[in-house]
Amino acid sequence: MQRSTLSQVFFYFVVFVSTGSLSAMGEPSDWAEGTTQHNDGANREHYNQAASLPWKHFMGDWCDAEGTEQGEVAYAVVEVLDDDTRKPVRWDVTNLVKEWGDGTHPNQGMFLRVTDGSGRIAFGSRESADTTLHPKLELTGEWGTVSLNAVADTFLPKSTYRCQGQADELRVSDKSENLLIRFDMNQANKVEAITNATLVLQSTQQFGSASVGVFRCNQGERDLPSSPVLGIAAKYANDHGIADDPDVIFTTGFEQSNWEREWTQAGPDGKVDTVDADTGFESFLPLQGKALRSRIGKGEFTALNTLYKFDEQIGSEPEEVYFRYYLRLADDWNQTVQGGKLPGISGTYGRAGWGGRKSNGKDGWSARGLFQKTIPEGNPLAGRTPIGFYCYHADMEGTYGANWVWSQAYRGYLATNRWYAIEQQCRLNTPGEKDGILRAWVDGHLAFEKTDVRFRLTDELRIEQIWLNLYHGGKIASPHDQHIFLDNVVIAKKYIGPMVKQP
Repeated sequence: MQRSTLSQVFFYFVVFVSTGSLSAMGEPSDWAEGTTQHNDGANREHYNQAASLPWKHFMGDWCDAEGTEQGEVAYAVVEVLDDDTRKPVRWDVTNLVKEWGDGTHPNQGMFLRVTDGSGRIAFGSRESADTTLHPKLELTGEWGTVSLNAVADTFLPKSTYRCQGQADELRVSDKSENLLIRFDMNQANKVEAITNATLVLQSTQQFGSASVGVFRCNQGERDLPSSPVLGIAAKYANDHGIADDPDVIFTTGFEQSNWEREWTQAGPDGKVDTVDADTGFESFLPLQGKALRSRIGKGEFTALNTLYKFDEQIGSEPEEVYFRYYLRLADDWNQTVQGGKLPGISGTYGRAGWGGRKSNGKDGWSARGLFQKTIPEGNPLAGRTPIGFYCYHADMEGTYGANWVWSQAYRGYLATNRWYAIEQQCRLNTPGEKDGILRAWVDGHLAFEKTDVRFRLTDELRIEQIWLNLYHGGKIASPHDQHIFLDNVVIAKKYIGPMVKQP
């Protein structure tokens, strides 16, 4: 096939990436209410513990009325006196609600904190058995007045990492407890026409007096639309002919019956096969021809352990490599007890860098992919499975590898029954220096970047292999059968990017 230039490609090809967006499920940057039992919501360190999404600041992120991060100018302040009475407390939050209504800021919720005084103030939460104690947002406009119920509320105690999303009360106290509350403004009529907005909380107890200010929550980042970054694959429609590119080391679409021979090691038997449209999964759609299917069996751990060893295949080991594959989580995929391992890049040499064999910088390293527990219902990212790097490196502190979730723009949170283009870059560090690079792209969008990894202390460690791995755990077996599909693997010296298809 005659090769086209990238500029020509843009007129004739479309990038093949997954459809839909995270915003269709709600705002991924929303803090999660969560439960104390599972500790899957907002706490002192994370705004979404289940998704491993941290606050930028310990005890929460806010902006003040002047737009200053962690600022002191509240949208509204009320002094709550310690008079040992149950009473309503009201804040005029009109300016904040108008900013949400005109699009100045996204509605990420309200952040309440003590601005003066040393008291602790308790309020009824939306979980309170007494419905008269539930938080309200009263909105007034030309159409009259409506009262909205909170859709989520919690508080952040400094003393514990446990989330308090299901507690029957909310608390604020000086530097020790902050309060979060969120209302769905879509329930309001003509938000842009609101003339007055009042937050009403019912104080149930006061332990000293305190002034409580309302700020706007400011966690996470916005998932703004952007175009995918194209690479080598943009020159080859449907990846046809990409194997002949001078920067491509290896590629396969698992179309051959003897696909195992393309790899240094393949298997394990009985857990891996190739399939086309007829798979027994009603929601399965092939990417292109056949795909590799891998099954984690009930009560089992290893489902895929296939290797491409550079020295045996091409006679040398690189110091930098790009690895792209397409991944689809089947409709039976649901991680309820533990995460595990996905394909990645490594240099273990059978000595160290996996399975609790801690790396010392001279014996081995690895940067496999990882998956975490599927995010539960009630979470802004419910049903998604976080993925990332599971890395053994020279500076690791514990016995097991570091978990680095691909959280940039929430791109490393995968749904079932969709194909994703997963690409990893690994550049080994100068021996002894902290200049190693790990990057990841999902559907051509940067999802993770770390440029200070120290994989090794000696140049005897290089990139030994691409490791197609699917492993449940940890040490807990899969509680049920579950599957993934892989296709269109490419290993290259330069960025590959997502596949393009002829329209």
